[in-house]
Amino acid sequence: MSRISALARKEFLQIRRDPILIRLIVLLPVILLILFGFALNTSLKNMKIGVVDHSRDRASQIFLSYFEKDNRFKLVPAATVDEALEQVRNGKSHGVLEVQEGALSALRGDRPLKFTLRIDGSDPQATAQIRAQASAAIQDFTKRALAGQALTRQISAPVEPTFETLYNPDNRTAVFMVPGIVGLILAMITTLLTSIGVVREREVGTLESLIATPITPAEVILGKITPYFVLGLFDAALTLIIGHWVFGIPLVGSVWLIALAAFLFVLVSQGIGILISSVAKTQIQAMFGTFAIMFPSIFLSGMLFPVEGMNTFFRTLSGIVPLKYFLEIMRGVMLRGAGLDSLWTQFVSLAVFAVLVILVASTRFRKTL
Repeated sequence: MSRISALARKEFLQIRRDPILIRLIVLLPVILLILFGFALNTSLKNMKIGVVDHSRDRASQIFLSYFEKDNRFKLVPAATVDEALEQVRNGKSHGVLEVQEGALSALRGDRPLKFTLRIDGSDPQATAQIRAQASAAIQDFTKRALAGQALTRQISAPVEPTFETLYNPDNRTAVFMVPGIVGLILAMITTLLTSIGVVREREVGTLESLIATPITPAEVILGKITPYFVLGLFDAALTLIIGHWVFGIPLVGSVWLIALAAFLFVLVSQGIGILISSVAKTQIQAMFGTFAIMFPSIFLSGMLFPVEGMNTFFRTLSGIVPLKYFLEIMRGVMLRGAGLDSLWTQFVSLAVFAVLVILVASTRFRKTL
């Protein structure tokens, strides 16, 4: 028992002499707790919905007002259904609400007000909430508007809704999750292996031996990251193939856009890995440092929970998370068939992140050699 106590005491002393590891051990659970407590909110408000009102009368106006009640939706007028659907395809709105013409005359003639709500099904969680919010709006319109003084006559069936789910008609969670898993695998594989690989070379002393040769620091960095770069792209392709053939995940858009996004995201992830390796002194530090970056990125990227549900601070903070832009590209291209014309800002963001992170990481890495 005394020998075990002595070994345990030795381990505690080693941990105490490692200030970086102590900071990670303390800060990581605090960061995760803050994210769970403040950032994550599954109740979505002000979801953008394109509106095509063919009726444009008093009944349709009252009906649409209930959709905006309590910040349920933010209605965005559109001239045509095709225009509104294009906004959904580009990821600018969550659905299209089309009100048929003659709403007031239909109600006065004992006929229901007909409308169609087409919902972006690429996020099943948001789809379920949109349906629930729409049902609540219909219920309020039925109970208050028709039973009160907004309209003078009450009928047995005031509203006849039609719901359509776009891009994921079966509301399968795998359709939403697989693109996110591709991003997670890319980030974890490239960042973790790059950071640990460089730190391991420093621990065993081979990195100093390489520097003593005519090889330049830039060549050392490129030589170290190239294998993990190839492995990351291989894992991305493997995950996409399995997701498509085994889980039936659609691939509507361009494969080349997906390849370009993966290329840029791997560069960003490897830059982060090099940056971590320039700070970490041991492989344990590198591993914890990777987790300290990856876990918040998962929560803030929209991989598990929609970014729209976060408060203003964390929604703004998500703008500096590269994984967020990669997932927007993957889901937009794979599920909705979005093109470069609607996703160019995400591609530019990834490219800027790649340049900045690699420059900072390379500068920092050279100083540690």
